[in-house]
Amino acid sequence: MTTDHADHAERTSGTGSAGAAACPACGAPGRLLRHVVQERYRLLRCTGCGTEFLRDPVPGGSTAGEYWEDYKFDVYAGEAVRVGYEQRYAAVFDRLEDRAGRCGRVLDVGCGIGNFLAWARDRGLDAVGSDVDERALAGAAARGLTVFTPEQLAAQDTEVDVVTLWDVIEHVADPGPFLTDALSRLSPGGWVLLETPDAAFPVRPLVRALHRATGGRVDLAKNMYYWEHKIYFTERGLERVLAPHGVTVVEVHRMTSPVAKMQATFDHGAEGSGPVDRLLARGWPAAEALFRRMGRGNKLVVLARRTG
Repeated sequence: MTTDHADHAERTSGTGSAGAAACPACGAPGRLLRHVVQERYRLLRCTGCGTEFLRDPVPGGSTAGEYWEDYKFDVYAGEAVRVGYEQRYAAVFDRLEDRAGRCGRVLDVGCGIGNFLAWARDRGLDAVGSDVDERALAGAAARGLTVFTPEQLAAQDTEVDVVTLWDVIEHVADPGPFLTDALSRLSPGGWVLLETPDAAFPVRPLVRALHRATGGRVDLAKNMYYWEHKIYFTERGLERVLAPHGVTVVEVHRMTSPVAKMQATFDHGAEGSGPVDRLLARGWPAAEALFRRMGRGNKLVVLARRTG
């Protein structure tokens, strides 16, 4: 089944309008897709911008745990994963500095254990971070990085030239108030660097179709949809959600997650669930190379500027 056919079949066989469920990116109505994320959250697609989002937990479904589980500390602290992300940071900041010149102060919202902040420090940038997870902040602080809780950050009176949001905005069910707060210190003409999963990644409808066709026995969708991710933006959805904050998208790049990170994710998923994830771990490097040649990736990386 091709991507287009899988997508069409899902749309035409869905359960129809989701009533009052409005898209968190643009406000248009959402339409239910025939997929429930981790037996708990219903998946909807915006009829306007195509953004996908989770709503209405299914009664009796599994409950959510903490995001920074122990294995995630191990994954993100691993050298191969760290190096993969550092290459991403360098490529994006090279693009930014081509446009804006040398960056001033940087705020990393959702800094986690501080991988970006450590890279920024080594690059000579003046960077601070914030996060809601105290375990992650403790890990970052142990590396000598300057980090704050949101409450501590609110007491600071510093304007910044760049705000980074690396794989953060998808975790927020209502991005409007979140962006108001996250961008409150961004100077006029300042820049936003944002990475988030791409709802238009062509593998998504295929893994959902395979999940339905096998009655859930082959669940590749679990590596595409997570309870922690409340929104999967399209490019248009990001443009719409940033615009009310006076931020205009300047560049959009489609990139793949670092190979080592995806292999670690598949390896973790393979624990107690059979050989499929181990197969994915071995095959991901070739798939990643193919996606790069096609100019596609599972992530949107956006450079945007405050113009209003």
